[in-house]
Amino acid sequence: MSADNSVVVLGEDVGVLGGVFRVTDGLSKKFGEARCFDTPVSEAGIMGMAIGMAIYGLRPVIEMQFDAFAYPAFEQIVSHVAKMRHRSRGRLDLPMVIRIPFGGGVGAVEQHSDSSESYYSHTPGLRVVAPSCAEDAYGLLRSSIQCSDPVVFLEPKRLYYVRSDKSDRANEIPLGAGAVKRAGRDVTLVSYGPSVSTCLAAANVAAEGGLEVGVVDLRSLVPIDDEVLFSEIRRSGKVVVVAESHGYASVASEISARISERCFEYLRGRFRSRRVGPVWIGAGS
Repeated sequence: MSADNSVVVLGEDVGVLGGVFRVTDGLSKKFGEARCFDTPVSEAGIMGMAIGMAIYGLRPVIEMQFDAFAYPAFEQIVSHVAKMRHRSRGRLDLPMVIRIPFGGGVGAVEQHSDSSESYYSHTPGLRVVAPSCAEDAYGLLRSSIQCSDPVVFLEPKRLYYVRSDKSDRANEIPLGAGAVKRAGRDVTLVSYGPSVSTCLAAANVAAEGGLEVGVVDLRSLVPIDDEVLFSEIRRSGKVVVVAESHGYASVASEISARISERCFEYLRGRFRSRRVGPVWIGAGS
């Protein structure tokens, strides 16, 4: 917001309160109510307002309080946000960021614990981002705000309670760039968002038993970094896709399909799926 006066923040309680998770705390006081302001309790209205703002040259950053609260705005996102550039034959960009807390792990009820990434990933015209740590959230958010395409920025609720000790913040992380969070030759765990920390913890436990477990963090779900994904899988020959969301017609099942199609000759076994608590796992073993 300091670097670009066209960036504005809007949503329910983002101003005085600083957001449900206090992400926008202090912004209204620092930049004024014209650039960080509260809206009525109407997600469809918030989205419609942001569309108009983006068309007229602003870069709105919208906060939806919870994942399931964004559904009243879903029609606007699918019918207008995702299609405006194509509808205008490329004359109109729609630079906006739709921030949505998602996932479980905070003891919230059914309207506050959805994993809705598949809905947005299935919609052409949207970029979808899911950071797994504070540093990545910073770098990806800066890139998302500067992007000319609309970005759905999925923020793991568990991440709000994690603090980084690093004082040197990373530069912008390009959208669509995955990361190898841990290299390993025995098996590769592929994940994104809140499940990455689970994978890293599992890799640490496995290392005590002499296993080298790699962890790939996709970071962006649309587009997916196939190069990083496939190179690590070809290295180990075994893969486990880990996600919180439902397995059927999910991002995890799409990743599994891509691996089967493009790395089949490198796999040392067939794919199978299973549910372990709230985490869906697809494994090539």
